[in-house]
Amino acid sequence: MKNGSLIRRKIGHLLIYGVLILFVFISIMPIFWMWMAALKPFDPAVNDPFALPHSITFEYIKEAWTTGRMGTYMRNSILVAVPRVAVVLLLASLAGYAFGKLKWKGRNVFFSFILIGMMIPINAMIIPLYYNIQQLGMINTLQAMILPYFGLSMPFACFMMRSFFRELPDELMESATIDGAGKFRTWLHVMLPLTKPALTSLLIFEFMWSWNDYLLPMLMVYDDQYRTLPLGLMYFQGEYTMNTSLIAAGVTICTVPILIVYSIFQRSFVNGITAGAVKG
Repeated sequence: MKNGSLIRRKIGHLLIYGVLILFVFISIMPIFWMWMAALKPFDPAVNDPFALPHSITFEYIKEAWTTGRMGTYMRNSILVAVPRVAVVLLLASLAGYAFGKLKWKGRNVFFSFILIGMMIPINAMIIPLYYNIQQLGMINTLQAMILPYFGLSMPFACFMMRSFFRELPDELMESATIDGAGKFRTWLHVMLPLTKPALTSLLIFEFMWSWNDYLLPMLMVYDDQYRTLPLGLMYFQGEYTMNTSLIAAGVTICTVPILIVYSIFQRSFVNGITAGAVKG
């Protein structure tokens, strides 16, 4: 009986690992094909995009970076993503602390009002948002792609950070108050370091959303020198429609920063998501 139970358990483990390996394979294959297409010489006579390369070349990566202006687009994407992520993390951590730990009149009502922003799709706000940006004279500037998302990102960011702050023990605040720390010092030196997993998860989400954003840059920017990577890739694809290797090289350049950011913060991101799941 014990041997039979042990065999069934091993078979169950093998099936689980087999399914997980299959999902990993399915997830990696599109990236592998894209990188393979970017590194193999382009041959118009060969129509099979899944054919293995006979040789490897980095010429298309270089051409996409220079001729395709991917370097300029990446710089613009960084200039848009970094301030957006930094400001949203700062404001969300302060708001999460205020809503999750501080007691003040109208706290729940105000928080419910903020959550309404999660129910309104951005498509419903595009027209008034465009006219507001136009009146401020920021059309065709990087600021037009940064400032709106300080507000658009806050509902989800506040909701996420509030959940983590609420799970922190109240005794920490009481101890800090006894030691003479005010509310701001308690947030900065006691509470904020404990929310590192949540901040890391929010950082990755915000960076990914900012990096892949297409709608707002398309509406706010007309000049090629201000285009971000997703918008620039659209025009790049139209200009080099026949050269699939060059298009794949442009897409590869777009994906590298996201992979780097996720690789750096992977452990904290997983911890943050796991903690949020357990606490929820």
